[in-house]
Amino acid sequence: MPKSVLVLDAIATHRIRLAALLESAHYSVVTASGVTDFQGNPGDYDLVLFGLPDDRPGAVVAKLGAGLQGSGTPILCLDARGSPLRRLLVLRAGARDVLPSKSPDDLMLARIRGLIRERETEKECERRRMTAASFGFSEAVQAFERQSRIVCTGSSAALPERLSAVLPHQVVVAEAGEILKNDAPRAAPDAIVVWVDGDGSAIDMLLPELRDRMPLGQPPVMVIYPPDRPDLATRALMQGAKEVAVQTAGFEEFELRIRNMLVRKHLRDVLRLADEQSYRLAATDPLTGLYNRRYAETYLADFLARSAGKAAEFCLVMVDVDHFKRVNDRYGHSVGDRVLAEIAHRLQDNVRACDLVARYGGEEFLIVLPDTHVSDAMSMAERLLKAVSASPVRSGDTATVTVTASIGVASAQVDGQIVAHRNGTSGRFESFTKGPFLPILEAADAALYRAKNTGRNRVEVNAA
Repeated sequence: MPKSVLVLDAIATHRIRLAALLESAHYSVVTASGVTDFQGNPGDYDLVLFGLPDDRPGAVVAKLGAGLQGSGTPILCLDARGSPLRRLLVLRAGARDVLPSKSPDDLMLARIRGLIRERETEKECERRRMTAASFGFSEAVQAFERQSRIVCTGSSAALPERLSAVLPHQVVVAEAGEILKNDAPRAAPDAIVVWVDGDGSAIDMLLPELRDRMPLGQPPVMVIYPPDRPDLATRALMQGAKEVAVQTAGFEEFELRIRNMLVRKHLRDVLRLADEQSYRLAATDPLTGLYNRRYAETYLADFLARSAGKAAEFCLVMVDVDHFKRVNDRYGHSVGDRVLAEIAHRLQDNVRACDLVARYGGEEFLIVLPDTHVSDAMSMAERLLKAVSASPVRSGDTATVTVTASIGVASAQVDGQIVAHRNGTSGRFESFTKGPFLPILEAADAALYRAKNTGRNRVEVNAA
């Protein structure tokens, strides 16, 4: 479905020209002479393109923003006068940007694409936050307060000093090459301001590199371009710049644009982190911090899918705490929880970084050992057995709980759609819904119960 744009302009020829331009770019367009003549909700559109009136432009934009009813639909204004003061008033009233009415078509379309894309990103983050909140995974987004680091690059010597005087943030100067030296997302600045002169080579060097090196943590960029080079603004927007401003705009407008850019970045970062937190909470066990059963089984199915057509060997280790019901009955469930958390730490501390440890059931743990021969898995299982019982678990200031575990090991060969176990059984699978990992899980489980039935505190293996 094409994106929809509502064009509001009192001059009919302007509406006709804008509608033709947008429709040629495959937008769905509705036109009206003004908000009062439009029947519907402006918030139902992906963007509002608004031709500013001659009088009281700030008040009119504020009224239009109120009519959007908190939908977040961006307002892009076109102004025939184009004075810096009018532009500043309109931006303060809530418009996302203001362009001269006679802006080149490619600049106008680039700005529209960027604003709609940014709004779509914000809506997707918000949808994920609301979904997470419904599961109790997410907290409300907090107001933007923390100090940010802004990097200025380009030929304007006055810009950093003036921004430092009006912004409550750290403003530093750096060459474009210096910004790219440390491209780790955590080391990236919170925003970059590029003052462009000449051929605009800094745009073509800096913006694509930032996009490629830091796809998730890319800092927003504002490009300040010469008044006679609107083509540089178009290039900057097409390369991913979040804001563009003409050099004659004035420092108050620069300050406002940077503040708004940082607020939007902060909200996106918070929502992205909340999304990541929701994923972690959905995939991990809250008591032990290990992956949960759902994640472990998804991991196994994915491992088998990625191993299709390749000869690979892996092992599963099942660990069950011996007589755990007695611990709960004697010391209480809070002590039992402490025992499980401590055993989880001991298991995690005695496996490789590439191994997966999950809490599979109440007192049962599953360990996946990729590319591991059964003899190596047995050695690791013996080490885990000793680690579990190496020292008692403290249940209070003085009391301690001695624990042991029983361990079962199973090994499998993966080759295409065949999972062949060392005990001679095999299983062919056609879809993951039938559980391609079930045969080896059953083999490890059988070894575990053999360990429990032959005395506990021991390792058994299902091998040919």
